[in-house]
Amino acid sequence: MNIEEYISSGVLELYAAGALSAAETADVERLATQYPEIRAELDLILNTMDEYAALHAVNPPATLKNKVLQAVKQHGSSQLHTNNLPKDFAEAPDNGRIIPINRSANQAAASAAFKWLVAASLILLILSNALSFYFYQKWQNSDESLQIALNTQRQYAQNYQRVQQQLSLNQQVLVLLSDANTLRIELKGVEKSPESKVTVYWHRLTKDVYLNVNNLPEPPANKQYQLWALVDGKPLDAGVVNGSDVANQLHHMKDVQQAQAFAITLEPKGGSISPTLEEMYVMGKI
Repeated sequence: MNIEEYISSGVLELYAAGALSAAETADVERLATQYPEIRAELDLILNTMDEYAALHAVNPPATLKNKVLQAVKQHGSSQLHTNNLPKDFAEAPDNGRIIPINRSANQAAASAAFKWLVAASLILLILSNALSFYFYQKWQNSDESLQIALNTQRQYAQNYQRVQQQLSLNQQVLVLLSDANTLRIELKGVEKSPESKVTVYWHRLTKDVYLNVNNLPEPPANKQYQLWALVDGKPLDAGVVNGSDVANQLHHMKDVQQAQAFAITLEPKGGSISPTLEEMYVMGKI
């Protein structure tokens, strides 16, 4: 038996509404005893209806009962006028047995009927509203669950894409490091930051450049580190270091055709045309 399909079929709501046959009602009660999940869902429906009924219970106005009873009294006290009856009836012998009208019994019957009608109307109203409230809650919870699932799936896809990109980058780096044409250049900290250290991998044939930050201070939010290739004493832009966590990433920089040294400076976000020498952190010669 598929319990989830049974719960979502609506039969439990019909049970709570009293709309099932005796056999169907007995079947629901049997399954509720057998399966804790069905019992829990049925209790939730019944509790929801009880809470909604208690929250929205409304007493009928007192004047309504009085009006109904007054109408019954007036109807019971109305007299028949024989003047307007056909002649045969007017001249009929007065030998019939008179049955007295028990007005107290009429009033009691009218009062009981009134109470029953009001109670039945209120029960139907409460039941209808409670079921609407219950289904709205289930719809809302389902909608929230669906949104959470979609967000989780979207986050998983983004994480998977980042992992795939990093894996691809790592594979390229492994190929690069195992190539005899790859130069490993250590950039050591200068006077501004003696503890800083960066490693540059430069392939002399493909001109690919990768940068591994061994130790650099965390840059301010409005600034980035920028790599420079020094050619005949002139600095050439080799790209900015992207990512907030610069110390835990391998960065693919711009291709460098030739260089005698590399250096890194701290520049405004987006990079600069020429290096700010006062903000140089590391430098290394080839």
